[in-house]
Amino acid sequence: MLVNKAAEREWKATDYPGIDRSLFRNNETGGRSSVVRLTKGSRFPRHAHHGSEEVVVLTGTVRIGEVELRAGDYLFTSPGEEHDVFAVSDASFFVSSQKSTPVVE
Repeated sequence: MLVNKAAEREWKATDYPGIDRSLFRNNETGGRSSVVRLTKGSRFPRHAHHGSEEVVVLTGTVRIGEVELRAGDYLFTSPGEEHDVFAVSDASFFVSSQKSTPVVE
């Protein structure tokens, strides 16, 4: 069993200003599960999905590709799809990817 309590969560800055990640686990196929925290106006560049990905917005509003999502909204990305992520407001989301998602721009 793996437990990651919110009060004990460790945040690490990404290579992208205003975006932090708290890693839950890396999986055996190159993907991972984590919570991502974004400050308003931050952007994660366009990236390609080698496997499927699931996102649940926890707080705030983000735009993933052309879709605006708010707290409670869910997004499934199929292998081969590409999109960027933009923080419309301060936001956080849970993300679980099956495989790696390399940046394409």
